[in-house]
Amino acid sequence: KKPLTTMAAREERLKWSKRADYELRKELSQIALAKCDAHLKTFSECAQAAGMLVMFRCRAENRAMNACLHELTNDAAFEAYKAKRGSELVAAAEASM
Repeated sequence: KKPLTTMAAREERLKWSKRADYELRKELSQIALAKCDAHLKTFSECAQAAGMLVMFRCRAENRAMNACLHELTNDAAFEAYKAKRGSELVAAAEASM
């Protein structure tokens, strides 16, 4: 394997960092979906009953669902999750040594 130049090494690091953020966001989204399950079910039931008029008849349910998801996945929540998850990973790595 050819050694990386300084620029290539930096790009690899950035790609890794972006990938880690992407994976953490996916985890956080799954957690949010699980925690907001009641809102999701309520909206889903309303949407099935309303049919084509879902945009008008299910506004309250949609707002409640989106508020729940936003509360758990906004930038501040992501940064807090990232810090918590990072410390968990460090602790796990130290424990395995």
